[in-house]
Formats: sequence, C-alpha cells, structure tokens
Amino acid sequence: MHWTCWILSSAVVLALYDISKKASVKDNAVLPTLLCSTLFGCAAFIAGLAVAGRLNAVVQATAQVIWLSVAKSVIVSASWVFTFCALRTLPISIATPIRASAPALVFVVAFFLYGEVPDMVQFAGMIAVFAGYFVFSWAGRHEGIDFFRSRAVWCAVAGAFLSACSSLWDKYVFQVCCAPVETVQFLFQIGLVAVYALLLGATALAKVFAHGFAPQDRRFEWRWTIPCVGILLAGSDWLYFTGLAVPEVPISVASLMRRFSVVVTFVLGARFFHETNLLRKAAALAVIMLGIVLLCL
Repeated sequence: MHWTCWILSSAVVLALYDISKKASVKDNAVLPTLLCSTLFGCAAFIAGLAVAGRLNAVVQATAQVIWLSVAKSVIVSASWVFTFCALRTLPISIATPIRASAPALVFVVAFFLYGEVPDMVQFAGMIAVFAGYFVFSWAGRHEGIDFFRSRAVWCAVAGAFLSACSSLWDKYVFQVCCAPVETVQFLFQIGLVAVYALLLGATALAKVFAHGFAPQDRRFEWRWTIPCVGILLAGSDWLYFTGLAVPEVPISVASLMRRFSVVVTFVLGARFFHETNLLRKAAALAVIMLGIVLLCL
C-alpha cells in the first residue's frame, strides 16, 4: 500500500480519537484520564502484537531504540497534557484546528534541520495557517474567549508546538536512525504509561506536602470513551508510523496530510457537542485548510 494511504487512514482514525478525547476530558481530571486511556491503548497494542505472533521480536530492542522511544514518550506526553487541559474548557471546534496548524511549524523547523525548502506557494500556505489564528480570535470573542489571553488557548498552542517537535522527532527516528516501527511504538506506549503514572504520583504528593496550596484538579469521572481514546490513538499511530517508515517520505507533507483529520473532527465534533458560532469557526478552519493545501503543493 502506498504511504499516502497509510497516512490518510491514520487521519480518519485520528479524527475519531479527537472526538473521544473531548468527550473523555470535558470537565474531567486530566492526568487520570490520560493514564487510563493510555493503559487501554498500550494493552490493545500489545494484544495485537501477541495475536500476530510478533511480540517476542518486538521486545528485543537496542539501547539506541530504547532511548529514542523514551524521548518520544516524554515529548508526546507533554503535548497531550497541554492539549487535554485546553480541550477541557475550549470548544472542540476551536481547540482541534489550533492543533492542526502544527505542520506550519514543522515546515519552518524542517527547513533548518532537514533541508526541506518551501517554495513561494508553500510559504504563502504558512502565512495562511497563521492568518487562521487571527480569524479564530475573531470567532472566539463571540463566545467570550479572549484568544490571546486565554490560558486554555495558550495550552492548545503549546500542545501544537510539542506536536510539531514530535513529528520532527519521528522523521529522525524512522528515516535517519531506521528504527523498527513496532518496536518503537511498543516502547513508546509503555513509556507513556510510565510518564503519566509518575506525573500523577508527583501531583498527588505535591498536594499532600503543600497542605492544600497546590492547584486542585477536577475530580476524575469514568466514561466509556476513555478506553476508546487510547485504542484509537494506538491504531492511528501504527498507521502513521508505518507510512512514515517508507524511505524518503517528506515529514512536512506527511504531517500535513494527517492533519486533515481536523475536517472530520470539526463536522462530527461540533454536531455531537452541540457547539455554536460554527460559521465564523468554519471560516477560520477554511483559511487554515487553504494554507495546508498550499503547503502540500
């Protein structure tokens, strides 16, 4: 199967993941939600390897592959913490398109790190993506969201920035170091569980020793969408990593193609969560998607 099919399939699964993520974290505690969803995703991936008879081969990893996978776990876990904090309060029709603009940053950094030089059309695409931010600020004001002063918006931006760093790291892992896809994802999934468990434990200790002065998170509420988050993400990552492992795939284009999931998320998510002000947000999304199309050209 051509690498574009892997990436586009990953985008469809990623859209369903985004909707499940919003349903899981809305007015809910972030770290317990992340830990539970990641545990289910890790278990599903390991079970899939066991059924396919590839588990024994995957667990035999070199020190370099372990280090690469652990680093990816740290980057992605930080990105998700910021993203989940943003999704907890922001409408999905605003939070998801912000994260979708991460490929513009990938293009900028990929130019310096990997020599992927954008032409004038692609440069215009980057300008359009950032212009979409300003259109969203106009749309957000109609819902009482100060786009440039909202902590939730800046959390979404931080999550997008770290997502871009993760995409660049993926290129290094799979194309420069030629690390095996399933071994990296196996260690990456376990690393995520470990990072979230450590963060949750550290937060609990901080609350105990601070005698109530530590920031209080919301109470954790179990929802059936929580296991879907981890399972759908594990499936999306496997499809994405498989496509990215094909030699000479440009990370800037692959990252952009995967972000087309935002269109599905916007349409289904806005309908599912009964969000308003959709025409203004659709205009902002159209500007961002125009930028993404120009970047792909």
